[in-house]
Amino acid sequence: MATKELRELRHKYKAAYTSYMLCVQALSDASQTGVVPSAEVLKLEDKAFNELTVLRQALLDALKTHGVKADKTG
Repeated sequence: MATKELRELRHKYKAAYTSYMLCVQALSDASQTGVVPSAEVLKLEDKAFNELTVLRQALLDALKTHGVKADKTG
């Protein structure tokens, strides 16, 4: 059973992933049309990627901790 912490991290991770994928799509669209992405798009992509990376690690760490606790309880 997922803990409150795991549920919250999962929701934050999914939101960060969605934001990142929107940036990926914008960069892909720009590359298909030969347009240089705006500085704002590049800044948003960098921020989204960093947020996704941090939340991914937090979620993985929480899952490992949850798994260890589950193993100990049986």
